[in-house]
Amino acid sequence: MVLKEETRIVQSRNAYTQYLIIPSAVVRDSQYPFKDGGKVKIIVDPAHRVVVIAPSEGVLIDTTPEGISIKFVEP
Repeated sequence: MVLKEETRIVQSRNAYTQYLIIPSAVVRDSQYPFKDGGKVKIIVDPAHRVVVIAPSEGVLIDTTPEGISIKFVEP
């Protein structure tokens, strides 16, 4: 099962920082893979208007003109 929920991006009033709100229905799901304080990498593909959030280790992500390639590797 894929976790899906619509959300929004919030712009900080004091900085160029933006925050992605992850709804509690997604975070509370037993399949949700991220924990508080965990490190992630963010990849933005402006050509396809896609943002990918992945664990810092164990995932190789490459963007191409055709789209995004995601490969899982053993840590």
